[in-house]
Amino acid sequence: MSSNVQPAQQVTTNSLIARIGRRNLILISAFIIVLVVIATLISQMVAWNEADERLVHQSAFTGNLTVISQAGPYFKAFGTVSAYKKVISINFTGDKAATASALAPLIPIRFLDTTTGGARGVARFRLPGNVSASDSGALRGLLKIHEEFGSQETLISNLLMRATTENVKASARMMSVEQHYSGGNGQLSQDFSDQLINGIFVTEQIFGSNSRAKKGEFNNLSKQQRVTIKIKEDQEGNLLRNSPILGAYGITVVDASIIDIDYESKVNSRLEAQKQAAADEALARQNLKKAEQQARTEVALGEQAIAKQRAESEKLKIKEQIDAERVKANAIISAQQRVAVKAELAKEQAEILKQQRLEAQGMDVLAEARQRAKSAALDPKYVFDETLKAEVQIQTALFNSLGNSRLVPEIVIGGGNAQSNGSEFMRLLAADAALNLKKRLDSNK
Repeated sequence: MSSNVQPAQQVTTNSLIARIGRRNLILISAFIIVLVVIATLISQMVAWNEADERLVHQSAFTGNLTVISQAGPYFKAFGTVSAYKKVISINFTGDKAATASALAPLIPIRFLDTTTGGARGVARFRLPGNVSASDSGALRGLLKIHEEFGSQETLISNLLMRATTENVKASARMMSVEQHYSGGNGQLSQDFSDQLINGIFVTEQIFGSNSRAKKGEFNNLSKQQRVTIKIKEDQEGNLLRNSPILGAYGITVVDASIIDIDYESKVNSRLEAQKQAAADEALARQNLKKAEQQARTEVALGEQAIAKQRAESEKLKIKEQIDAERVKANAIISAQQRVAVKAELAKEQAEILKQQRLEAQGMDVLAEARQRAKSAALDPKYVFDETLKAEVQIQTALFNSLGNSRLVPEIVIGGGNAQSNGSEFMRLLAADAALNLKKRLDSNK
């Protein structure tokens, strides 16, 4: 059956060539070859540069190196091109799905107390552009990097990754694991960035026994030594550093940070134990505070009860004092009232005595007057004088009374109860005689 298929295919091919024609087929093939040659020539003459890259172009005719920084098409002219990212990022978080110029696993580190772990972080570097050669003709900038490393991959593996690893390890050696998990990751990241930019510190280790060893609680075999790191200084007090290896190529650090550290298993066990101890301590402290608060509450309640009892006692005492003062005041008032009553009684008695005394004196005077009257009643001259005085007083009063009466007689016709003017005239004559008699008597005296 296969033998029958092959002749059929040959017949089909021959029929296709027969229809197109051998000449036309040759022309089409030549045209295609010309197009391929033209496309190849164009691709070797003109190329395209991305915006985030710089290209190092080596001329195919002179071998000169040129840095192409402009994005877009450029004239290649059959030269060779090496692409370099303007900013190269190294991701050593161990995340294979991350986007970076280079992905690396966690960097192994050793802390000051010999505890190990793995550091994860990110570092970004900016490559220099086209820098003119020095006076001696030595290349600088990206051309120097290309001359020494030849490609971006070689640059990353032989320079950038090595610098990152060395600085991460140097930064970890400056602190203990306890300092790190007690909040020192920020300091570790800062030291990493600082040393990557300015150079690694020149340090020395200082060994010293801990406080318990100094007190002699352990023998020489069990002494625990405490190691610290001291950064050396020059004569002017400046910190000593090694020369930054990136500075010689003009590479600058955009940013560098250590995100976290994966400790070895024994450190994690220690951390769990410390967390549990911290939780127990916090619980004990909380219970202590609760007990102290309860004790303060009991004391406050006791003081409140004492204060209440004291207030009741003071209230009772004040009430007793008020009652005593009231009794005292009532006694004083009663005494004053009794004194006043006694004084009033004494005054009344004095008045009574005075009245009795006056009455006694009046009785004496009355008796004396009666005695004088009794003795004078026998004297005729005294009787006449007294009778005359009485008559004078009577006539004088009568005269004064008549002075207010009418002296001009009115004619009254008729009788009745009206007093006659004739009788009034007679009384006037009697009054005048009485006045004359009084004058004579006064003149005789």
